[in-house]
Amino acid sequence: MAREFYDRENELALLKDKYKHLDKSILLVMYGRRRVGKTELIKEFMVDLPQKDKFYFYVDISRKQETLNSLSAAVQGQLGETIIFKEFNDFIDYVHQKSEAGKFLLIMDEFQRFLDTSPEFITQLQNRWDSELRHNKLMIILVGSSIGMMQRITESRAGALYGRATRIKISPFRYVDFRLMFKELNESEKIERFAIFGGTPHYLSKTKKFNTNLSAISDLVLKKGGELAEEPRTLMESENVRVYAQYNSILHSIASGKETLKAISDLTKIPLTAIPAYVQRLDELLDLVTKCDPVLGKERLGRYRIKDHFFRFWYKFIFPNQTALNLGNDKLVLKIIEADLNSYVGRVFEDVIKELLILYLNKKIKGIEINFEDIGSWWDRNGHEIDLVAYNEREKKLLIGEIKWTNRPVDVDILWDLMEKSKLINFGGKYQYLLVSKNGFTDKCLDKMKEIGVLYLDLKEIVNLFDRA
Repeated sequence: MAREFYDRENELALLKDKYKHLDKSILLVMYGRRRVGKTELIKEFMVDLPQKDKFYFYVDISRKQETLNSLSAAVQGQLGETIIFKEFNDFIDYVHQKSEAGKFLLIMDEFQRFLDTSPEFITQLQNRWDSELRHNKLMIILVGSSIGMMQRITESRAGALYGRATRIKISPFRYVDFRLMFKELNESEKIERFAIFGGTPHYLSKTKKFNTNLSAISDLVLKKGGELAEEPRTLMESENVRVYAQYNSILHSIASGKETLKAISDLTKIPLTAIPAYVQRLDELLDLVTKCDPVLGKERLGRYRIKDHFFRFWYKFIFPNQTALNLGNDKLVLKIIEADLNSYVGRVFEDVIKELLILYLNKKIKGIEINFEDIGSWWDRNGHEIDLVAYNEREKKLLIGEIKWTNRPVDVDILWDLMEKSKLINFGGKYQYLLVSKNGFTDKCLDKMKEIGVLYLDLKEIVNLFDRA
């Protein structure tokens, strides 16, 4: 069966271009969370290159001699050459000879494991790179799924490869990329699946065999031994997070809607002064949490949100219901999820629409030019919120929108409410209103929107816009 490969056109094109124009050595570091598709991207890049000009090595957790034995065996298996490496410098000598003769590609997957198993190899690679390897036609790609450890190696001034590598971060799919995997689903089902399982290719591949999203949740996440039931815990363990309980509490708090530092502290009972350090680690080392400030609002009102939709789903619905799941009562938890799913998906639908507008930046949607400098949401300390705000300071234009994931058509009261809330934003310029609805609009709402020039989109129009994008 042919191997399926989705998206990553930009990253793949970058790798191919660098290899094509390789006239002197280049060191690349490719990093990203577990399961985001780094190895699949590497395989796709390697597939058309001559076998004699490439070498791939997966770094296992093993002692030095076992690693050297594995390197020898891999060279025999891939390049047909019998060489016994007694020291890491012997292997580097071999790579040096190969790259002196012509272009040569060296890929080392899960490279960060050398920090624990054989840190001397990293230092030796750095020394040999500086002295000779960088003058050849060698392309080295160091791949790592431990973001924190890869940063220690390449970004910290104390890291052996600091300043020597070009970094490529591999992130989960955007929605526009995700859609390519699920052409068999209608758009509503696609958005719902994206909201539940996020954009991590490995997670998504597990859901392909399920016709409904609830059946995928039940089998993959709720059942004992489900393939994705323990993914968040596994990620924490892979990053050697020592204060696992605190991270769990913070992520559960954010997923539950307690998104300010004070709200997180009140719910978790973690001292307020300690929260920023935990949140920073969740952001920088695990790529899980981000801080959002209200567009045209006050920075001190910033909120923290979980970037990965599957982790947000897990910490909202799975983490607080572990007792029921351990007792085998997954049907109860599924009912809890089903009852709140529409509300949960609604937040992700907002993100999908923001992504759509970014795709159409400097283009027109239904005759209205989409042109902004920043995009996000707006809120104040009094509980007023606007789903979407995009502004163009230079042209003094503001796009303000409400985005509804409901089972009923949007009525005109939503428009009036949006226009009233827009007065709370301190912006002097032209206002353009936007209404987005999963299930369309009432006739009364349509008439009024056409009368005053509101940009409006239903799900069918959203499908067409994504297809064209």
